[in-house]
Amino acid sequence: MGYQADAVIVVNDPLAERINVMGHLLGQVIAALNGAETLELEEHLRKLAKDSRAGTPGAAEQLRQAIAGLSVSDAYEMAMAFTTYFELVNLCEEHHRTTKLRQYRAERAAGRRAEPVRESIEAALIELKQRGVTAEELQTMLDRLSIELVFTAHPTESKRRTVLTKLRRLADMLKADSRLPSLNSFPSTSQASLPTGRGEEMGSRSATDAIKREIAALWLTDRSRTVQPAVTDEVKTGLWYFTATLWQVIPQLYADLQAALDVHYPGVRAPRRWLTFGSWIGGDRDGNPNVTPQVTADTLQLHREHAITKVHDAVHELSRLLSVSINRDTITPALQALIARTEDTAITSRVRMIAQRYPNEPYRTVLAGLTAQLHAAFQQAKTYPLYPFNAARPSLPLSSHITLPLALPRAISAREVQETLDTVSDSLRRGRAASLAEGELRDLQHQLDVFGLHWARLDLRQHSAWHEEAVADILGRSGICAHYAQLDEDQKVALLTEQLSRPNSSLLDRIGPLDEDTLRVTEPLVLAREAIERYGQEAIGVYVISMTDGLSDVLEVLLLMTWCRVRLPIVPLFETREDLRHAPDVLRAMFLHPIYRDILRAQSNEQMIMLGYSDSNKDCGYITANWELYKAQEAIAAVCGEYGIRFTLFHGRGGTIARGGGPAARAILAQPVGLLDGRIRITEQGEVLSTRYQDPDLARRHLEQVTYGVLLGMYRAHHPEAIPAEWIAAMEEISERGFVAYRALVHEDPDFLKFWEQATPIAEISMLKVGSRPAFRKQTRTVHDLRAIPWVFSWMQSRFVLPGWYGLGAALEALLQRGDQSRALLAKMYRQWPFFQTTLDNAQQSLTKADMGIASLYATLVEDEAIRQRVVAIIQEEFNRTCRAIFAITGQTALLDNEPVLQKSIRLRNPYVDPLNYIQVEMIRRLRALKRNSAQTAEATTDSEEAALRRVIELTINGVSAGLRNTG
Repeated sequence: MGYQADAVIVVNDPLAERINVMGHLLGQVIAALNGAETLELEEHLRKLAKDSRAGTPGAAEQLRQAIAGLSVSDAYEMAMAFTTYFELVNLCEEHHRTTKLRQYRAERAAGRRAEPVRESIEAALIELKQRGVTAEELQTMLDRLSIELVFTAHPTESKRRTVLTKLRRLADMLKADSRLPSLNSFPSTSQASLPTGRGEEMGSRSATDAIKREIAALWLTDRSRTVQPAVTDEVKTGLWYFTATLWQVIPQLYADLQAALDVHYPGVRAPRRWLTFGSWIGGDRDGNPNVTPQVTADTLQLHREHAITKVHDAVHELSRLLSVSINRDTITPALQALIARTEDTAITSRVRMIAQRYPNEPYRTVLAGLTAQLHAAFQQAKTYPLYPFNAARPSLPLSSHITLPLALPRAISAREVQETLDTVSDSLRRGRAASLAEGELRDLQHQLDVFGLHWARLDLRQHSAWHEEAVADILGRSGICAHYAQLDEDQKVALLTEQLSRPNSSLLDRIGPLDEDTLRVTEPLVLAREAIERYGQEAIGVYVISMTDGLSDVLEVLLLMTWCRVRLPIVPLFETREDLRHAPDVLRAMFLHPIYRDILRAQSNEQMIMLGYSDSNKDCGYITANWELYKAQEAIAAVCGEYGIRFTLFHGRGGTIARGGGPAARAILAQPVGLLDGRIRITEQGEVLSTRYQDPDLARRHLEQVTYGVLLGMYRAHHPEAIPAEWIAAMEEISERGFVAYRALVHEDPDFLKFWEQATPIAEISMLKVGSRPAFRKQTRTVHDLRAIPWVFSWMQSRFVLPGWYGLGAALEALLQRGDQSRALLAKMYRQWPFFQTTLDNAQQSLTKADMGIASLYATLVEDEAIRQRVVAIIQEEFNRTCRAIFAITGQTALLDNEPVLQKSIRLRNPYVDPLNYIQVEMIRRLRALKRNSAQTAEATTDSEEAALRRVIELTINGVSAGLRNTG
């Protein structure tokens, strides 16, 4: 399949050859397993798609008719062929990137390259040095540096963990043996067969045969899930990236920073913990009723068990490596004290045996004791669950009716493990075995610094409306206030303040059983208290309040925490256009409130503020959301400075451009003011987890790009370049005009909702088994109630990609029509203002992935012809307008002329994505007709017929996602 030269995704001979070979291997697998007729059908569809893209008359209609004539089973096989092809192409591209990176790094290390890798940590340090940053200033910057990446689960990661594992195996095979044969060495397709037997690891089979077997396994594996994934399934997928990739990447990244410092800033030391991870998976309950207290408890336990297992195994291996004898080297008094402490405590028989067998090997004894303590901590986590609460403690029966709850033995903490390893390292460094403090021991120290014994801090998130209802219920039951929800903002704040002022008072102790909805708010807080007591503060992150629009939203959570006797950092989340504009006022009210101000002092006057990129885009459109987010950051920085508050901006970015995605470093540098205090938090959502963290080399590259952006962003935040007033005025007008254009279609056009529901696969996406979270927050079906992620997902699949550009053209054209002076102003803004340049360049990516021809095919699903023609004409006109405006400002003649590699990649992928879109539309048409006919005739559809259609649709969604490298 796809083994002609035109299958090349990037113009580069090694990459072209690799893609061609992998395509040929896939073709052989298809022919061997399904027969030559399946491969011939796929090649026929591919040729028609290519001809259609080339403008051959009638080719598009022939493609449509060919797919319309497919049986459901044949449609599935064709969707599988193109989906698998893209999975292999993506692997080849990633392998090519990582190979070039490794070669470049090796040449740089050997002195054969003068320049560092672009957007690397070393590149950032060189630029800082060129800007005159001294060693003392850099040390201060590094001491403040804090980057936290937060993994989230959203219904955009369409790959099963099984498929991820198979793709990782294939990637490892490509790395292990890059010497794939040329196409000339292959037999013809008619002679193709799968290799049999075993033993390629013994050298009896070639790497090519092993790859073919893995492709065969991939071909025979379902892409769709048989059941809706549980939240804990998503948790395990998230943990897979930690155990399979990040565990090995972190030591490399830390070594990169220190090595670059040693060259360019000798004497400057990297801090121990400048990069960390958080997670929402299992803690984010906003709009997801499946995240119960039991699920959150299970999540915390999974984090704990997986992390302790990894550290335990590393310490055990280290104990075998450090066989240094006291007859051959000295040890420090601190290490001797550790040995004495081990001997003075109850230790396992194995530790005692090791101490007796190796009496002259002190490091082995110390580390064996540490291993035993980690094992005990694992067993405790496994044996005593956090939830339900009445099962969380061992107890002593005093009689047949009375039991005495007992406290759990204190488990070892991450800090204690760190202190032990530090003592071992220091002792080694002071003797002849100093070199042994490097390597595995130093790597483990870095890993423990970053991951602790819990991998990532688990955040809790809930919608502000739930907090209000819970407080209202509790206050009503207690007789304090019967109608809390009906109070105005000032009255609410006054009542909440009065309740918070009462010392050691909790209404929960006095009002009896709570109803289910209130328990859904209070139990997670009680669970957080239990987890902190049991596992330490590292287990729990922050508490995020969705849709924060007033001080009362914050005080309600503070009061609930007070009643539940727990204290977590509270993070207001500002999402809509109006909420972003009001954010400074809400923060000012928080900082002036006497009780909240006392809490801020207790947490070192630090406040985290979250900005929502997804809902802001859905609310007001691409250009307006970007500008409102930019202004909000400026205003937030100002108000925090006014009150002496150190702040961390938490960026709720998604994978697509419409949800804040795009190149990481450029996104950070486009809005540097948020890095005034050197702290940043960013969500890593949905499909970006697999694209960024599936491969260790890619993960390392992504993390160094983030670090590059943050280091330079810190500098720019303290050395800002003044933005001319006319640029600000122009952006204000662009934003307002874009907002008007967006609202006119999305929120004010009476037919738009019907068009969107029928012209995109939103209904089918809502039924997919790709995530645990429902597509809608409420039972109603409106754009407002729809979660932002499926909103973008549906437009991406249908190739409109509307949220990534709509409204921009109308806004820019209005200014361009004023003449040359206005055109020159916009061109200057594009050349000199990173924010404006990044905004337009990201829109170009969305426009390039959009395709109005394919989008028009989806529009044929709209039943009302008048609505279809009118709305398609509006969207097409705005698309053309946006392209013309970008060309006028940038001087380009085609989209992404400034990114030729990406441009070529998207263009050459399209002939392979198109058949998937055609198949998806045809299957949606059949599914909807089936359900419509069933409703009209009152005859139930057969489950198997409907399930077969849905199975194909879900597979095409996987394929389009792989082809566009985006979902939602």
